[in-house]
This record gives sequence, structure tokens and C-alpha cells, in this order.
Amino acid sequence: MSEEPQFPPIPDIGEHVLGKSKKEPREYTVVKCENCKKDYSRPFKVGDYVFKEVTNEECPFCKKKDDLNIIEIYSEWINPKKEKKK
Repeated sequence: MSEEPQFPPIPDIGEHVLGKSKKEPREYTVVKCENCKKDYSRPFKVGDYVFKEVTNEECPFCKKKDDLNIIEIYSEWINPKKEKKK
């Protein structure tokens, strides 16, 4: 029997897509207030998940602390060098 062929290692997809740049992810959470029907974005906190009721914050629009729900969590790739120049 012959030996199985040896394939070269497969590169990490993330390195290829990002081009090995020094970008880093920033996570954000979108919270919706059921009182004033407005939503706002804030930095992600450990323990956040979609449909979670937020109890320790107040709405920046109507200043009420009840009826706040997380509706979305997303991330953006930020280049720290460009952000420091601002």
C-alpha cells in the first residue's frame, strides 16, 4: 500500500481576511427602552445577551430604570492606530 499524500497546512481564514492587520474587535450592546420606544448603544458588558432585561441602568432619554431590554449585540473591527489620532 502506498502512503497517503501530505497536504500543506491550511492557513487561518481570519489571518487571510484581515491581512494580519492590527485590528481589534469592539463589542457593543443595543438597549431599547419600552417607555419612550428609543434605543441606544453602549459598550458590551460580560453577561449581556439578547432579550435580557436590564435592571441596573437608566434610559438616557427618559431617565427611567425599568423596561429596558437588550435587542442587539454587534462588534466592529477598529484599528487602534487610527483611533488614537482622533
